[in-house]
Amino acid sequence: MERKLLRLLSLFLIVGMILSTFQPISAESASTEEELLVENGDFEDSPASESDIPSWVFWSGGYSEGAAISDEIVYEGDQSLAIDNSGVIGLFSQEIEVTEGNNYRLSAQLYVEELQGNPGIWLRWYNEAGNNIENNAKYFEAVSFDEWQEVVVEAVAPPNATGLKVFIYQSSTSMMKGYYDHITLIERTSNQLELPFEYGDPINQGPAALASKTQGAAIGNGEVYYATNGSPAKFYAADSETGELIYSEELPGSDVVWGMTVGSDGNVYFAGTYNGILYRYVVNEQRMEQVGKNPSDNWIWQLDATEDGKIYGATYPNAKVFEYDIETDTFTDLGSFHEEQNYARGLGVTEDHLYVGIGTTAYLIQMDRETGERMEIELPITGDNMSVSNVWEYQDTLFVAYGTSLLIMNVTTGEVIKQISWEDQYAFDGLISSPSPYDENLIYFVTKNARELWTYNLETQELSPVGADLPQLPASPAKAIGWTKTEDGTDVLAILHHQIEYTVYNPETNEVEVSYPEVDMQGLSIQSLEIGPDNDVYLSGYQGSIGVYDTSKEEYILHERDPHQIEGMGFLNGDVYMGAYGGARIYRYDPESPYHFKDGGEGDNPEMVYDIPDGQSRPFTFTSGDDKLFIGTISDYGLLGGSLTIYDAEQDEWKSIRNIIENQSIIGLAYQDGMVYGGSTISGGLGIEPIADRSKMFAYNVSTEEYEVFDLEVDGLETPEMIGELSIGPDNNLWGVAWGYNEEGTANSVIFAMNPSTKEIIKSIELYSGVHRGSQWRPFFIRWDDQGMLYTTAGRKLTVIDPETMASKQLIGSTVNLMDLDEEGNIYYASGADLYKMPVALKEAKLSVGDTTLTQGEETSVDLEVILANGNTADLNGATIEWSNTSPEVADIEDDRLVAKNGGTTEIQATVSYNGETISTGTIEVNVVVTIDSLSKLLADLKDDGLVDHSLYKQLVNHLNQAEHHYQNENKEQAFKFLEDFQKHLENSNVEDDIKEILEASVIAIKETW
Repeated sequence: MERKLLRLLSLFLIVGMILSTFQPISAESASTEEELLVENGDFEDSPASESDIPSWVFWSGGYSEGAAISDEIVYEGDQSLAIDNSGVIGLFSQEIEVTEGNNYRLSAQLYVEELQGNPGIWLRWYNEAGNNIENNAKYFEAVSFDEWQEVVVEAVAPPNATGLKVFIYQSSTSMMKGYYDHITLIERTSNQLELPFEYGDPINQGPAALASKTQGAAIGNGEVYYATNGSPAKFYAADSETGELIYSEELPGSDVVWGMTVGSDGNVYFAGTYNGILYRYVVNEQRMEQVGKNPSDNWIWQLDATEDGKIYGATYPNAKVFEYDIETDTFTDLGSFHEEQNYARGLGVTEDHLYVGIGTTAYLIQMDRETGERMEIELPITGDNMSVSNVWEYQDTLFVAYGTSLLIMNVTTGEVIKQISWEDQYAFDGLISSPSPYDENLIYFVTKNARELWTYNLETQELSPVGADLPQLPASPAKAIGWTKTEDGTDVLAILHHQIEYTVYNPETNEVEVSYPEVDMQGLSIQSLEIGPDNDVYLSGYQGSIGVYDTSKEEYILHERDPHQIEGMGFLNGDVYMGAYGGARIYRYDPESPYHFKDGGEGDNPEMVYDIPDGQSRPFTFTSGDDKLFIGTISDYGLLGGSLTIYDAEQDEWKSIRNIIENQSIIGLAYQDGMVYGGSTISGGLGIEPIADRSKMFAYNVSTEEYEVFDLEVDGLETPEMIGELSIGPDNNLWGVAWGYNEEGTANSVIFAMNPSTKEIIKSIELYSGVHRGSQWRPFFIRWDDQGMLYTTAGRKLTVIDPETMASKQLIGSTVNLMDLDEEGNIYYASGADLYKMPVALKEAKLSVGDTTLTQGEETSVDLEVILANGNTADLNGATIEWSNTSPEVADIEDDRLVAKNGGTTEIQATVSYNGETISTGTIEVNVVVTIDSLSKLLADLKDDGLVDHSLYKQLVNHLNQAEHHYQNENKEQAFKFLEDFQKHLENSNVEDDIKEILEASVIAIKETW
């Protein structure tokens, strides 16, 4: 019976193997499931006391109350876990043994009676040493009341994970009265890849994109204040006259600060874009403090202050505004100022009114500060696709900024007095001053293009340049502009620019002075990363700055402030093409020529070569082939519909095709044999919801300009929302990464291979179920090594896949958005502001010499080679090499040459430190023979160098010649006599001792040979 079953099983296996050659491969089909024990996951164990929860432990960071065993409401059995918290609580399960790379699905039954906020369950992963290495947190939204419902957390065990603890968590802002029951954990084995070689520990190469740039700044108290972009951002206070640093402090958890203002108390208030915290710099005490977290939103765009002690903040994503009362130290959430928009972008405050500018569809709302009554102010741009970015009211005149365009209106009548377009020659750069203390009718601003100082006259309504004799102001836009007094009491106009340039204009003398306040260059969060054909790593930072890292020298060879925020990069004919955020401007950089950047104009390197039209903003994806460059873009704020842009280098022609996939943006491109293949995201610019419910692909024929749009039908994705990157693999198939939702509505990532001709899916693998996509625009990378292995950031996890078996392995546990491989197979990836290198491990070091027996004065080659674990040869240009040479007086190593100096034997060996490892070669024995001819040549060289005088040289050479003559005539006694005469003359000479030692050793070597 057993044999019969075995034969049947074998037959099934054989049939399965045959079928697998004809059917698409799905790696998930090979997985198996097993339920793991969550001790007392059904809460049926009897508690020892009212506060006891068997096999569960209260978190030390929360209250030891608010959770208890209950028999009131149960899902099954007799007991459940009751939650009734008044503050933060957490409960840990016992540790459960897990296997890295396997998938885990935790489910629980939840019953909610009362709720504020969102209940949550975390999966907390531990390594062998018992350290918590990663967390997967899930907070449950849209829960129903008074019924049992299943809640689920899914995750993949990260690298080095050996244990898991279930963590039931209620935050301080989440109050629940309810019950948990029937907690189960399912382990699904994944198709784990056994790597054919190992990687070393990641090496931090330091910050890649350095800059000193600010978005938020303020001027007052005879000081200038600014917060530099970085990871983290940093607040500065500097003397407004000298630029001397007064105070600085980092802002953990913030990388950009937009909102900053000086309050009525003279202190500086500011806030970032992540945590919603309002900070205060106490000027007199030179210290920074947290005022508190505002009640509206985490992202603060702008702050404005009033003379009666209020601070107002405009926020995103709910278009809210908050008020902070300095005297009472209280916050008030003023609510959303437009229910259909995300951005409360601009603010303006007077004694009576608060103005709130809305985006990405433009509206302006006025609120009576006393009554709270609101009304909309009709603008010529109301309802247009743009944001109202700033508002000022001076002398019954309202100034409304939208980008670098400006509306000037009569407050009372609403009449538009003047409208300045961003295209006008005198378009401003975003800010205006308050009225001049010298003439209350004059408002100052800087023109965007010419960088000139202009005025607007409130009385005559005229725009005028301040003076032709004034120098051009710094190229970066104003971030703060205001009147301040010099030490002698003179009123001057002060401007702090984006790149921390400080301009002071004195109306009395009509002079401009530009200075540079003290500031540290900081690393910006890395926004883009690509390795070029030259094997250099090209990088850009969030909100600006570029860096180039030489992988051979292992050092940065370029750190510059511009161009601004590169989203993606491509390579063509030795040039680097950079796609900048905001207008989708394309810059071309020649890495063989010196960097020179003024404004990106002709003659600059990088030079702006194309501005992608039709409402495009972010160029995230590039590919190239057959002398053509292809770029995919995300549409601008409030717009749908990306573009495919093509540059024909041979014809030097550009063209763009918008909406090649209707209402979707392009995030994946690959090129093969005259066809461009693309993938989309359903998302457009910020401030607009997608119309499409699933992303698509296209195939574009470059020669005929015809294209086909088609759906991606792949297992594991019922509704794909992002498709890209794409890549032509070593097998000539089209490979891609897609993210979306499976049939169960769970987030999922899928790697697939497609026949580019038939569009059929050949194979696929599902990864990281339950993991969110992160950015809605940034592609998931695909890269190949020279062994044909696929590397990807699917699920924002660094993963390697064998394309034959589709087995996979996550390489590191942390989030990875950006990565690439160099020629050796080392992986470079971004983490915050730092570039990391995950090196291929070292395997073997080899040493060889051209000849192991040399005559004195001869040279031979020395070849040192380090083989990596993947079989590649290491580039040792940046390595540290230490040579061991037992007798350097016999032979010396100079660069890659071995120079024979004196007779004898020496052993050489090399020890190489590279990629964080040290490896040694074997030893090689080298013999050096001394002859009469070699010693004579050495003497001639010493004579030419002035180390042996001519007369001594003649005597010594004569002795050598005589010795050689007698030796050849087999008269050794006479031969040795002349060698001894050589030694005597040498000893009695005035030659330096070290030279004597060399010559003496050479004669002795000849004697030993004879």
